[in-house]
Amino acid sequence: MMKSPLFSQPHRPFFLLGILNAVLFMLLFRLAYIGALGIDAKLLHAYSMFFLVFTNFFYGFTYTTFPRFCATAPIDSRRYLRVWVLQVLATLSFLAALWLPFAFYATVLFVATSLAYTLRIFLGIYRRASASREDPYWIIVAYGMGALANLLFLLAEIPCTHCRTGIFFEYAVSVGFYLYLIFLPTVVAFRMVPLFSRVMEYRKSPWLLQAVIGLLLLHLLVGGYAPRWLFGVDMILAGVLGWEILRIELPFPNRDPMLWGLHLAIFWLPLGFFLGALSELAGAWFSVPMLRLPLHLLALGFLTTILVAFGARVTLGHGGASLRSGRGSSLLFASTQLVLLGRLILSLAVGSGAFFLFFDLSVALWIALFLFWSVLYGRILLFGARGREE
Repeated sequence: MMKSPLFSQPHRPFFLLGILNAVLFMLLFRLAYIGALGIDAKLLHAYSMFFLVFTNFFYGFTYTTFPRFCATAPIDSRRYLRVWVLQVLATLSFLAALWLPFAFYATVLFVATSLAYTLRIFLGIYRRASASREDPYWIIVAYGMGALANLLFLLAEIPCTHCRTGIFFEYAVSVGFYLYLIFLPTVVAFRMVPLFSRVMEYRKSPWLLQAVIGLLLLHLLVGGYAPRWLFGVDMILAGVLGWEILRIELPFPNRDPMLWGLHLAIFWLPLGFFLGALSELAGAWFSVPMLRLPLHLLALGFLTTILVAFGARVTLGHGGASLRSGRGSSLLFASTQLVLLGRLILSLAVGSGAFFLFFDLSVALWIALFLFWSVLYGRILLFGARGREE
C-alpha cells in the first residue's frame, strides 16, 4: 500500500475519502430526512459533514502545508496513513450506526484519536519550527476546537433522563462550525490566497486572527444568551474580514480560473457573515424561518468553494500536472455557486409546497459538484499525471 501513488502524498488518500463521503453521506442524509433511516437526520448531516467530509479535506491540505509553514521536513507517510486508517474506520463505524446506534460511540473514538494524533504530530513540528509560528499556532488551536466539538457531539448522544442534551448538540454545531470549520481555513486562506496570487507585499494585520477568534467566541456567547443581537456580531465580523481583504489588493478579476476561484471563496467570507447577519435579523426579529441559512452561506460560499479551489490546485501541483487550468476549472468553481444558490432557494421555500422539490435539487447539486471534481481531477489524484488540463 505504501508504494501506491495514491498513498505517496498526504492529500491523495484524504481527498479521495472526503469526496466519497461527500457523495455518500449527502445521499444518506436525504434518506434520513424523509424517515427512511433509523438515525436522527440532523446528527447524520452535521457529524458526517464536520468530521467525515471536511476534516478529511483539512487533513489532506494541512498534512501537506503545515511542515512548509514551519520550514521543517515533510511528514512521514506512515504517520499520516495511520490517521487516514482511523478516518476510514470512523466512516465504516458511522455507517454501522445507521442500524446499530451504539456504533456511533466507536465513530467518536476513532475521530477523537485521529484528531489527537494529528495534534501530537503538529505540536512536535511546531516546537521545531524555524519559521514564523503564528499561523501554525492558530491551526493547532482550530484542531483543538474540532476535538472539543467532537466531544460535545458524544455528550449530546449519551442517554440521560435529566440532562438537556439538546444544548450539547447546539454547542457542538456552533463550536465545530465557527471555531473549527470556518476558523481553520480562514487562517490558511489569509496566508495562501495572497501567496498564490503573487501579492508578495501584503502583510496580514497582526491582530487579525485574534480579533476573528474573539468575535467568533462572542458569536457563540450572544447566540446562546441574546440571539436577537447576534446579527450585530456577524456584521462586525463581516466588516473586519472585508477590510482586511481590501488590504490585500487581490488582482481581481483574473483570467486564471484557479485564482478567481480562490478570490471568489475569500470574498464569500465577509459576504457570508454579512448576508448571514441579515437572515439572523429576519429570523430573530421578524420570525422568518431560514433553515440554518447563515451556516450554509459560509459552508458553501466560503468553505466548500475554497476547499474545492485549494484541492484542485494541490492535486494539480503535487500530481505533476500543469497549474494552467482550463474551462473545466471555470465550470467547477461556477458549480460551487450553483450549489449555494440551490441551498438559498431551499431556505426561501420553507413552508411551501415545493420544499421537497428544492431539497432534492440542493442534494443533487452538491453530489454533482463532487462527481464533476472527480471527473476533472480523479485520475491525477489516484495516479498522478503529466500535462495540461483541457
